[in-house]
Amino acid sequence: MPYSRIAASAVDTAVLGEPLRFRHGKQAKNRIMKSPLSEKLYQWNTHSEDQRGIPTEEIINLYSHWGHGGYGIILTGNLGVDPSYVGEAGQGLVTVENTNEESQKQLRRLAEAMKAGGGLAIAQTNHVGRLAQSHYTNSLGEKHQIVDVVKSPLEFSIEEIEEKMFKRFAHAASVLYEAGFDGMELHSAHGMVFNQFLLPENQRADDYGGSIENRTRLLVNTYKAVREVVPESTGFLVGVKLNSRDFQECGIPREDIVRVCELIEDAGFDFVELTGGAMETVVKEAQQRESTIARENFFLDFVQFTSKIFQKTVVYITGRWQTANAMVESVKMGLTQGVGLGRWSCAEPDFPKKLLAGDVHSCPDYKFALSEFGTMKMAAHWQMKQLAQDNYSTDSSLSQKVTDFTEDDEANHFRKACGVYKKQLETIGTQDNHAGVLDYVPLK
Repeated sequence: MPYSRIAASAVDTAVLGEPLRFRHGKQAKNRIMKSPLSEKLYQWNTHSEDQRGIPTEEIINLYSHWGHGGYGIILTGNLGVDPSYVGEAGQGLVTVENTNEESQKQLRRLAEAMKAGGGLAIAQTNHVGRLAQSHYTNSLGEKHQIVDVVKSPLEFSIEEIEEKMFKRFAHAASVLYEAGFDGMELHSAHGMVFNQFLLPENQRADDYGGSIENRTRLLVNTYKAVREVVPESTGFLVGVKLNSRDFQECGIPREDIVRVCELIEDAGFDFVELTGGAMETVVKEAQQRESTIARENFFLDFVQFTSKIFQKTVVYITGRWQTANAMVESVKMGLTQGVGLGRWSCAEPDFPKKLLAGDVHSCPDYKFALSEFGTMKMAAHWQMKQLAQDNYSTDSSLSQKVTDFTEDDEANHFRKACGVYKKQLETIGTQDNHAGVLDYVPLK
């Protein structure tokens, strides 16, 4: 049965099908991006650092669906560069420790799956810094200690920054390039390490703290370190992710945000992914030329002035898109050049094909409230797990393999399952940092 959809009028989506060319030569076949999402499907049942975080058959199967889905550019979820600094069990890792024949083979297969339909394969790379987990529980229920104490990178010496940051991101870039990826994204949002250095509280008394130029230096110098091993002449893309709320909530003034964006543009980044607001609201407000200080209007202001700063750096916006009309209008108004889709891609991996063909004009109408963010995140994880059970096929019954959360009964049942799951995690003594996704709860 087709998904019930958010109400929307038909619109010509031709502008979304236009190719996007990046400053160092590569071209995306259209303006639609599959945004980074936490998948929790990499190898974590083996505790050894040379095996942990390697792509599994499941993650390759999952990306084979997106690879054939019609996206111009496809990003992975977080790929950590240091096995001692991870944010969640089940995430991917591209580290010195796990670079071996097996991991190289699996990364090549992953890149091939992502590029199967002509899209560009981009790996989101990250270092979680002081947010690192000291332990985790794998999907077998086994606990494992990663480190005894998490040292904040804000306390790293200059030598440690060189060894633990620059060299590790450069190594990841080299490995990804050799595996056939078209680029990488540096995660500088949601409290990751680059964001930690950007905060006003970073008052290090050296070149990496104090002024906004110094606080941005870690990000810029990481870009330079990457380019030393994979030069711009290769066409290998290097992007960065920013979240407007990170700036808003820590009180960074507008002039400093502008300076951060200028430094990113001048450094040579190929693209920037902006998040932090609801684009349906932003587009409507931009059309009405309203001006307030509400949270979503902060995002509108952020989007409007950054779009003027980034001239050579391609802008993508990820942020609760719902209708084709908003996507089209945002491009026509110059708010963004590309559109990033996250959770919707889990329900409908071929959404871009349908959108560009004019078969659909809006996203599925999930029966979850906006306040149920945690449940919606779990629902996306569940749908990814379902897609990962087999690789891409042209079987028209694909939609039947993925739970339809536009049905009230399915949404209500999932809420109950999540409640049972949380209690079971409490029973085994773990909560957030668990590799499984509803491993212990049959949905039916």
